[in-house]
Amino acid sequence: MFDWIVYLPISGTEINGYALILLGFTVGVIGGFFGVGGAFMVTPALNVFGFPMAYAIGTDMAHIAGKSIVATAKHRKFGNVDVKLGVLMIIGTVIGIEVGATLIMWLEKIGRIGPIVRTTYVILLFGLGFFMLFEYIKNARGLSKGVPPVDVGKSKLALRMQKINLPPMIDLKVSGFKISLWIIVGVGVLTGFLAGFLGVGGGFIRMPALMYVIGSPTKVAVGTDLFEVMFSGAYGAFSYAMKGRVEILAAIIMLVGAAVGAQIGATATLYARGTIIRLYFAYTMIAAGVSVIFKHIAEENKAVFQVALNEWAKASSGLSDKVELGIWLHNNKEAVKAWLVLQPEAIQQAQAMSKMWSSYSGYLMLGSAGGLSAVIMFWLVRGVLRERAEARTVETVAREGIRGQMVIAASCQPADLPAIRMGAQIARGMGGQTELLVCEEAGVCENHVQEGKRILEQAGIMPTLTFAQGAPYKEILARSVDAHILVMGSRPLDPAWPNFYLGDNTTKVVRSMTTSTLVVRGRDQVRKILLCLDVPHSQATVDMAQEVALATGATLEILYVAALPTLFSAYAAEMPPALDHSAVKDFLSDYYSKELVVLAKIKDELSAAGVKEVSVRLREGIVEEEILRESVEGDFDLIVLKEGFLKTPFGLFLGRLSSSVAAHSPQASVLIVKR
Repeated sequence: MFDWIVYLPISGTEINGYALILLGFTVGVIGGFFGVGGAFMVTPALNVFGFPMAYAIGTDMAHIAGKSIVATAKHRKFGNVDVKLGVLMIIGTVIGIEVGATLIMWLEKIGRIGPIVRTTYVILLFGLGFFMLFEYIKNARGLSKGVPPVDVGKSKLALRMQKINLPPMIDLKVSGFKISLWIIVGVGVLTGFLAGFLGVGGGFIRMPALMYVIGSPTKVAVGTDLFEVMFSGAYGAFSYAMKGRVEILAAIIMLVGAAVGAQIGATATLYARGTIIRLYFAYTMIAAGVSVIFKHIAEENKAVFQVALNEWAKASSGLSDKVELGIWLHNNKEAVKAWLVLQPEAIQQAQAMSKMWSSYSGYLMLGSAGGLSAVIMFWLVRGVLRERAEARTVETVAREGIRGQMVIAASCQPADLPAIRMGAQIARGMGGQTELLVCEEAGVCENHVQEGKRILEQAGIMPTLTFAQGAPYKEILARSVDAHILVMGSRPLDPAWPNFYLGDNTTKVVRSMTTSTLVVRGRDQVRKILLCLDVPHSQATVDMAQEVALATGATLEILYVAALPTLFSAYAAEMPPALDHSAVKDFLSDYYSKELVVLAKIKDELSAAGVKEVSVRLREGIVEEEILRESVEGDFDLIVLKEGFLKTPFGLFLGRLSSSVAAHSPQASVLIVKR
């Protein structure tokens, strides 16, 4: 069934067609996700499959060109391709490649090309990998201390580059900033030089450069890099094809898998935050660096017998060209084996070690490609399933009117009474069943239990009273699975640091919540609601805010926060020093006009549904800080926002933005809407 052997007439190689499709698919997923061609993975893998190195490189170039077209088209659809930036980078890249290739020719003449290139390659791969890993760890540590996450566009180097006023200045609307043409071209020359010097496509160099040096958002850097790879791959494929080193049949077979994989990888970026993309990219670079070390060990062993082997091959074949000689050796493996049998033991051992370490190099990249593509597909499947579940929930609520199924978790602490009061207000307007879940044994603190029941009964609610017998947070999670809303109180673990904790049980529930969860901070009534939205937005979050607003009669403000760095920051130096608030507001409104159109439509829908006094507010800055600042300045009682993603490799738990807002909100309660 899996023995589809394909004969490749140009190189005279036979290979399993299914293996080619699988390789194309996995590297297509990775390329679409990271915005790279994947030559550092495909070339050693093809070599392991039996391709001569020259054909492996040429065939990979052809496959990359086709795959990048598919992935670029998909990213363009998502708005992740900055064509202006990509074209300018290509100009610098071409110049840099020529300079790098010239240096390679000189190193080849003096006989130092191999060790220098491989050493540079290893340093670059490990340097990029560990730097990006360090950035991720630093960001994760900041999150644990309540510091909001940052995107690579905010790197100090990128901000400095964007402030350099060296005409002509280029307005990059997709990336969201203005920067000097000479910086773009200069970065292109540098990355092109490294690509030409190392003999690779350069996508793994350009993508970090676009993020950390120029300042493009992660996903725009991915799409723009693929746009460049599309051209460089086509040029490389044409160059190798003219030399007869492209197995077009193998490239087409790989492209069948790559075309599908590239779309999956590109789509998966919708469900992965930029920090996660950078983390996985760091792992990829480190794995590639280890692979190059393995290849270097193989080459060191190969040097022991290569000269004698080449002399024998020249005498046997009559060939002198190095590439043609390598192909002849590949196609005459039996003759090579017979020659090795007659050689000294040292040469035989060196040949065996060279083959072993070369295989390790290829298999490491094959394994990395397979593992990474599986994780990326996990992101995609997880995101799609969440969207479908969210859509089904919205449809079910609309069709069956399932509203107000509320669980209010409380204990014997007076601090939980505000949560019961707010829950009573919302439940009264929503209708449906309400369960008062007391996290104590029956008969304990009866006065507090009866007070909670009295509050609910005064609101016209006859609650079901349940006592939790096990660990409180486990009981709360288990009993709120089918609820529409879970309501919990919040109190600090340490009174000296009241703004940095939700309380042990609340923290655990919020991190693993099974339904939309309302964390009541201090106020026990809802008069004003702050609805925090992204664009594109979560419809479930809008619907939940609408339900609560209608149930409580509260006013509602829609808040959109444009994350830094922004165009306004880039233009700050050019603006009048005494710029008043209205001028800033007009400037932001003009720049974020598309987002405001979406928010205005949501406002009209909420008003039509009966929510009173709906308004839209645009702020710019660090998202968490702006949400909290607006909640205080506007005197809001409730913040509504969607569940986010935790900054871990798999993102299996709640995101830090929502939990951090809940922990740090000084006055407003926080309703986190389950995706």
